[in-house]
Formats: sequence, C-alpha cells, structure tokens
Amino acid sequence: MYSRYKGCYTVKFLAAITPSGAVSFISKCYGGRASDSFITNDSGFLSKLEPGDQVLADKGFPGIKTDCENKNSILVMPPVLHHGRFTEQEILDTYTIASIRIHVERFFARLKTHGVLNKIQIELLPHIDDIVHMCCVLTNLQPPIIKNDKK
Repeated sequence: MYSRYKGCYTVKFLAAITPSGAVSFISKCYGGRASDSFITNDSGFLSKLEPGDQVLADKGFPGIKTDCENKNSILVMPPVLHHGRFTEQEILDTYTIASIRIHVERFFARLKTHGVLNKIQIELLPHIDDIVHMCCVLTNLQPPIIKNDKK
C-alpha cells in the first residue's frame, strides 16, 4: 500500500455512477497497486449488471470485457490507437465517450472537494472503507452533476 513515488500510503476503489452522476456502487478499498481490472472483478460489481446495462470504462479495464458480455451488458471503451491514426468513426466514438466521461471526472472532483481523502493518517486505514462510503454519501447529497432542463 505504501507508494514510494507518492511518499504515502495509497488506496484505490471502484465507484459506479448513474447517468445523473449519483454514486450507485462503491467497492471496498484496495492497496494502490491493485489493477483496475482486478478491483472490478473482485468487488462484485459485475455480478450486479443486468442485461442491457452499459458500462463505461477506460483503457485500464481490459479484463472485464468477457464478464460484461456474459451478463449481456454493453462495455463502452474508447478505441485503441492502431497504426498512429484513428478512423473517422473512431474519432467520433472517442468524442462521444469523452463527453460522457467528463461527468465521471466531475464526480471524482466533487469527492475530492471534501478534502477528507487527500491525506489519511495511517491510524485511520482500518476505517478507510467507511470513510470513502461517507464521502460518497456526502457527494450524492449535492445537486446533480447533470442538470435536467426538462420541467
């Protein structure tokens, strides 16, 4: 869990958000060296998928494709660059995915605004799952990330 690069202990967790930006799933915390695919597979998130669910993931999640397909879910990942150029369709796909992914980034930015997760004292590491959970609850209590203009 200790990162010499960052000079502190690091943890990672998986958070799934709804299309409106609310947290709908939080995994337990893992040591910072755990891969995104491992956390996704180990956390039980994939067992909660229903047919037709769409999972937006970045390039760090290649190990979940088969599990999503087995659940008849749709895995949406940005295209991988081959031969130094994207096709016109891949450029459009990348733009579409990026315009949705910004909401995920906004969620994590909100999560960090509490300042609680910036530096956790080592004595609090046994409680990190509860701390992350409460930070996500506080984030859910804020106004929606995506405003619904339909009234």
